[in-house]
Amino acid sequence: MKVVLFILLSLPFGFLTWDVFFDNLIDPIEEITNPTGQWALRFLLLTLLITPLSRITGYSLIKFRRMTGVFAFFYATLHLSIFLIDQQFNIEYILEDIMERPYITVGFSAFIFLFLLAITSNNFSIRKLKKRWKKLHKLVYLITVLVIVHFYWQVKSWMDIDPFIYTVIAIILLGYRLKPLIRKNKI
Repeated sequence: MKVVLFILLSLPFGFLTWDVFFDNLIDPIEEITNPTGQWALRFLLLTLLITPLSRITGYSLIKFRRMTGVFAFFYATLHLSIFLIDQQFNIEYILEDIMERPYITVGFSAFIFLFLLAITSNNFSIRKLKKRWKKLHKLVYLITVLVIVHFYWQVKSWMDIDPFIYTVIAIILLGYRLKPLIRKNKI
């Protein structure tokens, strides 16, 4: 099953690579940047979906969460890399863009947190960090919020349907985690 999941999670990258290789893109920077960011968000949300889906179906899907999360990081890395290539790795251009476009700051912050989760998504880190590992990996909730804000600011429209759909999905998935806390604390 993990091999099948790996292939499925790799498909968007394969299609993008195909389009680049066969020169099917009119504006390559734009046509690669946006899809890689959206796939990162989709896989991040899929990672959050695994726990509720496991509880609802009674079938444990937890063993697939790590791979899905690492793929979210992979696509986020591609997303950031395209931005850096577009800025010619010029620190002056990058800093200027950050000053002019705060959505880049929010997106970069989400990437840093996602990087922390990716580098600790291994058995060694789980053993070494013990209970702190779970606390660290709860950053996924903050990352989700930051990515949604990044997406909204990037599209520059509160009326665009794509960010709205992702926001509704994120609210449902994050709300699912709040429900037990509310019940426990009787809020």
